[in-house]
Amino acid sequence: MKKLKYHFIGICGASMSGLALYLKSTGNYVQGSDISNFGTKAKLEGKGIKVFSFHSKKNINDIDVVVYNFAIKLDNEELKEAKKKGLKIISRAELLSLIASNFKYVISIAGSHGKTTTSAMLFSCLNCAKKQPSLHIGAQLKNYDFGFVLQKNKYFITEACEYKDSFLKLNSNIGIILNVEPEHLDYFKSYENEIASFNKFSKNSEKTICLNSDLICKKDYTFGDELSTIYAKNIKIINHKYCFDCYYNNKCLMHVKLGAVGLYNVTNALAVIMTCLILKIPKKYILEGLKNFNGVKRRFEILKNDDDFVVHDYAHHPTEIKKTIATFKENALNKKILVVFQPHTFSRTKSLYKDFLTCFNDCDKLLLVKTYPAREKYDKTSSAFKLYKDMKNVDCEYCANFNLAVEKILKALKNKYAVLILGAGNIDEIAYKVSEILHK
Repeated sequence: MKKLKYHFIGICGASMSGLALYLKSTGNYVQGSDISNFGTKAKLEGKGIKVFSFHSKKNINDIDVVVYNFAIKLDNEELKEAKKKGLKIISRAELLSLIASNFKYVISIAGSHGKTTTSAMLFSCLNCAKKQPSLHIGAQLKNYDFGFVLQKNKYFITEACEYKDSFLKLNSNIGIILNVEPEHLDYFKSYENEIASFNKFSKNSEKTICLNSDLICKKDYTFGDELSTIYAKNIKIINHKYCFDCYYNNKCLMHVKLGAVGLYNVTNALAVIMTCLILKIPKKYILEGLKNFNGVKRRFEILKNDDDFVVHDYAHHPTEIKKTIATFKENALNKKILVVFQPHTFSRTKSLYKDFLTCFNDCDKLLLVKTYPAREKYDKTSSAFKLYKDMKNVDCEYCANFNLAVEKILKALKNKYAVLILGAGNIDEIAYKVSEILHK
């Protein structure tokens, strides 16, 4: 790619910061603006990337390309100034596609949930095999400062987000579809439209690995049940970690021990193993990579694990929430469970409202925090407060501010509750504040 001067609007986001770092590391001038996430701001500035803590048209001086993500509103003054000046403007998804084209082998992981963990799990296996893959995820990888790791330019592993059909920009050698559930219906308008987009993603991939389902037409390899190309049998849990026998073409291939907690990681691991088999990775490296992998930031991140048990997780879809609560209960040693949840966008809450009213049934107490709106305007018909009012199956409280939520969490811990903090917005501020207090 030609060396250019880039400005990122919303540069501190997990994906945006990683892409910015890639461009900087390949010799481009990079700057950006963001009004939040100042921990990432400091890290970017440590890499020589200038970050404005405000949006202003004055920031768009002597710039070739402006990059934005879909959380940025069309009336953003930097975006308007870039259009006025006739600058090249590209979305995060378009930039990701351009970057991916610089690699020989692109592996894209799609699905309504599980993308980040599965991408990082595959990265672990290829690293063990000394393949030095590069990685792009929408989260911070443990032991790294960003969600982008640049190594060699042969293998590129990336999350493939379906929102606004972002993943259709990617041309993948291997496309993985972990699951397809109703999600982002503010954009897709219907589940049928969403399924159609996943099928387009599948067709764009040279080879497709998919959960065994009739929803996807093109699936070269399948995982999941015993009618699949690859599946798990004799699943057991030992010391909170799952192990299983992996069957490939109806023959037992290997006995797998996972380093990450949660039954859902068995399915994620099957997708990773199938990918590694296509890439001809020796079994010993697959097993080593799966055993060594212990998760990423904000994905069942254990913040305290002694007398107090506190976990933070990105789950924000009802299916994810139920699975995460089940995993948490496995590890909570029979303690009562407090779940703290911040809904992410009003549209998601509205489209899945009935599911949100039942997905917390297995916790003892629920604390709902004010909705993270992202790109949306306030909607009282699908707010966290409305959800609280309609919640019938669990003891529920509402918090309009973070300080009060922290107080209630600390009180619950004193009363011997285990605490699970969930959400994809800025609820991580609550999680890390609690962690900081507990570790003093």
